[in-house]
Amino acid sequence: MVTFMHFNHNEAREIIMKHYMFPENKTLDFEEDNIITTYSQTCSDKLELSVKFENNILVQAKFNGHGCSVFLASTDILLNVVKQKSKKEIQELISLYEKFLNNNNELSDEELKAINDLWVFFNVKKHLSRMSCALLSSKTILNEIK
Repeated sequence: MVTFMHFNHNEAREIIMKHYMFPENKTLDFEEDNIITTYSQTCSDKLELSVKFENNILVQAKFNGHGCSVFLASTDILLNVVKQKSKKEIQELISLYEKFLNNNNELSDEELKAINDLWVFFNVKKHLSRMSCALLSSKTILNEIK
């Protein structure tokens, strides 16, 4: 069943700012040969991403970079969501996240639960310039695991 959700703007803002100001997965400690660097084509966002898979499971993911709150928070939250998942599960989760952003937030309750705190970007489509910010890390991860 597809549910149109009513999201709490204040709660979303708090979660975004928490992950922007105090990201859990941001670090300068990278192995030099394992960094993927990506730049936004629409703004100044820069992503340096390091992922490590063991037996097809994402066991480690960390990033560095600079940019807006939407970009940094979405990267941090996304890494929390996809850690300890298989490549197939990651592809499915990113597909749900993209569907959520592009289709007016219409997900089933189960799908919404799967994307976890990524729900906070429910209104990013209203600011089309921010769509690329919210999707930069997910597109980078998809390119890496294909």
